Amino acid sequence: MNKLNFRFFAIVFGIWIADFFSKIAAEKALLGGEIIPLIGDLLQFRLVYNTGGVFGILQNNAIFFHIMTGIAIIALITYFIKTKEDHIIFQIAISFILGGAFGNFTDRFFRIGVVDFIDMGIGANRFPTYNIADTFITFGAILLAITFFFLTNEKASNTEKGSNQ
Repeated sequence: MNKLNFRFFAIVFGIWIADFFSKIAAEKALLGGEIIPLIGDLLQFRLVYNTGGVFGILQNNAIFFHIMTGIAIIALITYFIKTKEDHIIFQIAISFILGGAFGNFTDRFFRIGVVDFIDMGIGANRFPTYNIADTFITFGAILLAITFFFLTNEKASNTEKGSNQ
């Protein structure tokens, strides 16, 4: 089965488009520094430009993150193509991560930083502000972990059972 199929590209492109347009909407609605509460203080929209990495580490290192994100995208695509793993959860995980990576990669080239606008927390205890791309990267990483820890072990135990019979 060809892993680089319509579903794979549709998911990657769909995430990239959703992320792209959500960031445009966030910039228009929140540019003046407004905070829009969705669920009181727990969930709100607030515009932040992240010029660093995940959780805002290493701020103002744009060139470093351009290069690292590009390398990560190329490495992930190469791994995806070369690996023998073909489970649907694995394919969805990789497409989620790539869709999110392309979303944030686009921001690094065309904006002053990655646009983050989803703000969660209670009072002064806030999770770092994030975006749609970050959400899909996170869910993709969780699915990838599930693939490695559960599905790989399932295949190994099925192989052992087959060789013991």
